[in-house]
Amino acid sequence: MTETPCKLILGRRYMGFSRDWTRRTFLQNVGAAVPTVKLMLGPATPGAAGLGGWPNELNSIKFTPVDLSNHFTASPSDFGPRERAKGLSSESAQDGLIRTPAGKQTLRGIPFLLGPEGVQKRPWVVLSNRKNAWVTESIEIPLNRKAGFVCLAQFNDWDPNETPAPDEDVEEKVGQHLANVVMIFEDGGQELQPIRRRFEVNSPSTEWGHLSFASLAHIDLQQSVLDNSYSAPALWICAVANPHPDRILRALRLQAVSDDPVVVCGLTLFHGRENPLRYERLALYRVTLPEPVVGEQARWTVDVDLGVVARTWFPTRFEPESWLSASEAGLGARAELIPRGRYLYAELTASSGATLWLRDAKMGKEYAFDLSQDVAGRELKPRDSSASGTRVEILEREKVWLHGQVVDSATERPTPVPTAIALRLTTAGFRTTAPT
Repeated sequence: MTETPCKLILGRRYMGFSRDWTRRTFLQNVGAAVPTVKLMLGPATPGAAGLGGWPNELNSIKFTPVDLSNHFTASPSDFGPRERAKGLSSESAQDGLIRTPAGKQTLRGIPFLLGPEGVQKRPWVVLSNRKNAWVTESIEIPLNRKAGFVCLAQFNDWDPNETPAPDEDVEEKVGQHLANVVMIFEDGGQELQPIRRRFEVNSPSTEWGHLSFASLAHIDLQQSVLDNSYSAPALWICAVANPHPDRILRALRLQAVSDDPVVVCGLTLFHGRENPLRYERLALYRVTLPEPVVGEQARWTVDVDLGVVARTWFPTRFEPESWLSASEAGLGARAELIPRGRYLYAELTASSGATLWLRDAKMGKEYAFDLSQDVAGRELKPRDSSASGTRVEILEREKVWLHGQVVDSATERPTPVPTAIALRLTTAGFRTTAPT
């Protein structure tokens, strides 16, 4: 009796249940075939994009981008075509070459000086022990300054063991030691930090479930799940901690330890004491505007460099008695703003070293607040202390949920809660347990 494979149809893909079926191929095909999330955003919102242009004013107190143009060794043409690169973009589909962001870019809130655009120009430092004309085993970059973290924008070649044939028994190269970051201090001391596959660096596109443990793709949020979690050509941003931030870094040495290459595209020093890629939990801030709001809500926007703004809103009137007795209850009503209010609320998650920006589109002004100085119960002034009246205060660093019941006074038993009231209680921080 001959075996007839059974086909499972998933979207546009199908998978055959036969002798070559494995748990690995099932997970990869499910991840490829079933879109699990789609980011429904209209115009780009502050903090939602991982890649942006150069900031209007580079904050040299926080960042020092390093120009690597004298150290670049390879072009995309030198690196050569890759079959898996054909899924990165329409251009790469034609020639199989990897194309990465170029020029002055802000990736995950960190400014980088990347190399030039074009497949024949050299925008990369390729570290490898292979004896090729376009690779190098080591480079040394003079710095002569202090730094809390060394931020790298980089990628490595794909691991063939991540997608083996069904009859191959191989191990993925997770944690493979590819290169070293050697910090050389002014007094001659050195500190070494490893660059490892799937930790500080990863491939330009990743299979479902193959993200990094210690780095982030420069693409902040995936738009959809198709073949990969990150199907666009991704640079991986890592922040390597300097164990001696108070000592001057004379130079930085990048050193290959494997034949498998690491491609370094950008280098920036971060002068803060906390990891710029590690965000704190969602917190609520209240911004006091320099003047009352009079029908110009769109005039004011809030942004943050090392983080994401979840939402912003202006407070509205709420009169409990009239709201409960309203004849149009359940039909919905437009909330009325508090007249001439000066408060704007923002929920955001950000690094403790982030800068919050309040922007006035009408007057073309910007107010910068260093969140590293925020203290609960105290208003934070902008860097320009001459900005009269503009303040930021953190209201909720940690939310506490209160569980309760609505009890009928006559029966002394829990009673159903109208949906509108339940929604209002939930918004206020109460979690209702009675059925609605």
